[in-house]
Amino acid sequence: MGKIPSVVASYLKLPDVACYTGHCLRRSSATLLADAGVDITTIKRHAGWKSTTVAEGYVENSIENKTKIANQVLVGTTTSAIKNSFRDT
Repeated sequence: MGKIPSVVASYLKLPDVACYTGHCLRRSSATLLADAGVDITTIKRHAGWKSTTVAEGYVENSIENKTKIANQVLVGTTTSAIKNSFRDT
């Protein structure tokens, strides 16, 4: 299983085929789970990590998570602005 990424890289004629290891699959799948909104415990179980810190690194780097946080900030800011505008009237 761990050699599949290098086989795929070789097939795609990518440079440095030896750099593609089983870790690529582990990292990619954990990142995809984080992007899907899966909780940290599930990501830890999937990847076999005991450390929450390691697993949180994937969540932190998740584009989906960054977008979700940005939307929460935007909605929170917009909601506060709307509430404040009603207070001023």
